[in-house]
Amino acid sequence: MQTLKNLRWRYLFLEKPAPQELKNKYGLLLGQLLYNRGLKELPQKSAEDLPPTDIVPNIEEAAEVILMGIEEKKPFLVFGDYDVDGITSTAAFSKILKRLGAEKVFSFVPERGEGYGLNPKVVEAFAKYSNGRGIIIALDNGTKEIDTIKRAKDLGLEVVIFDHHTPEEGNLPEAILVNPKIRNENPYGIKDLSTAGLVYLFALYLEEELNEPVGAQDFVDLAALGTVADVSPLSVINRIIVNLGLERLKKTSHRGLAVLLRELNRENLNENDIAFRIAPRLNAFGRMDMARLALQLLLTGQEEKAKKFVKWGEYLNKTRKYITKKAVQQILTKYQGKRVKAIVEGSPHWKKGILGLIASSATNYFGVPSIIFKLDGEKAVGSARAPEGMNILPILEELSPLMERWGGHSQAAGLTVRKEHLREFKEEFLKRVEKLKFEPPQLDIDLHLPIEHLNQNQKILEVLELLAPYGAGNPYPTFVFDTVLEDFEKTRYGYRLKFKDLSKGYFLNLDDPRIAIPHYWKGRKVRVVYSVRKLNPLEIQIEDIKPLS
Repeated sequence: MQTLKNLRWRYLFLEKPAPQELKNKYGLLLGQLLYNRGLKELPQKSAEDLPPTDIVPNIEEAAEVILMGIEEKKPFLVFGDYDVDGITSTAAFSKILKRLGAEKVFSFVPERGEGYGLNPKVVEAFAKYSNGRGIIIALDNGTKEIDTIKRAKDLGLEVVIFDHHTPEEGNLPEAILVNPKIRNENPYGIKDLSTAGLVYLFALYLEEELNEPVGAQDFVDLAALGTVADVSPLSVINRIIVNLGLERLKKTSHRGLAVLLRELNRENLNENDIAFRIAPRLNAFGRMDMARLALQLLLTGQEEKAKKFVKWGEYLNKTRKYITKKAVQQILTKYQGKRVKAIVEGSPHWKKGILGLIASSATNYFGVPSIIFKLDGEKAVGSARAPEGMNILPILEELSPLMERWGGHSQAAGLTVRKEHLREFKEEFLKRVEKLKFEPPQLDIDLHLPIEHLNQNQKILEVLELLAPYGAGNPYPTFVFDTVLEDFEKTRYGYRLKFKDLSKGYFLNLDDPRIAIPHYWKGRKVRVVYSVRKLNPLEIQIEDIKPLS
């Protein structure tokens, strides 16, 4: 029988039950959860479990150039990116350089409207200022900026890159490239590191291998922010970084971050707080073309300045929400009640930083692919989204002659189309969309476990805590049980459900407002899938539901 959300349920505990030896060692619950995540033992989470820092490619050479540059009193340009990983890594590296004794450190992140990557004009200006003897530290960029880095070298500058983007095969920049993805080996999951995570390991390397007291643990909270915000998989090393970072956030040494956390008034921070409360506020600066203010927020040591930056951030975040909502409403008004196979819309008034948010909202509402463009002179810069279970890459590949550039994955992509090709692109995209196959998304279920067992047995929560933090690569535990749906109430974002013999109601989130629970389900036996989203206090979310009779 079809589920409410039209998901394909996959009972992992039936398809691939955990080996008996794992269940004997850890018990049925923990043994199955470990097995479902490809683990044979409890994950490492403490600082002692961190791998040796010299497994990071070229970390020794980077340290040598940087320390020599400080000794020779060379100026440094720390050039990052406008997203959270770029901002946190730039702030961290700038502070590390100053703790090492660097006298002239210029910290810079581009605004989104200026484009991603090393800006040739900034490079030229820095070369002129430093008389061709400065050092550029490129963070969260640089791996693919071959021409700009060659120009920097021609101008006499040294370049050190800390990045995690995949390089083009056989085409590396003329620089010291600290990037785990230049090697085939992937010990401890280092290829999953964010740039902020790389910077934290660099600080550890300076302390542990070179006896440079830079206070490495001061930067693990920024590394955790960059890791979670970039949706980096929580493999061995990232799980340790996020776990340590969540602890460090409680006593962060970064004044601006401390003020931001006070404003949020959150205790017992977990990865959800980073993903849905802290990161969106920092990202709002970049989305609204004020990323440099976010950098200043993380760099400042002054309480009053920090408070002003945080207020700016709140204003920008609210503004971002407002203009996104307004743009989405325009699209809903235009397409409401129509048979929609795809949405392709553009406006000169929409900021580049919110295109993906608009496209995601439109796709969630109508259940179809969406491409939203910022009409910018002779070009249209766009963001594409597709429903889970639908792959738009083949269409974009076919239409690549009409695009200046594009890139992405099956459900999300970025693209640039020249104005004269835009109409043809839209027509061809809409033609091809109808042929796309849609596979209902899969919902993996860890184990059978009635909700009341969680409420009655503290040991179960302690077991779930052993696998935290959760996130990309380590999904929240998902369980199934049968019950009777006594009542339900429609809310703004979904349904509040009341089950037999359970005193409280539980929330079912729905991105697609067209989905509705039939009234005749009331009083019927149902099968429910839920996930545990937070342990302290316990937070449960209903993922899907289907009738049994």
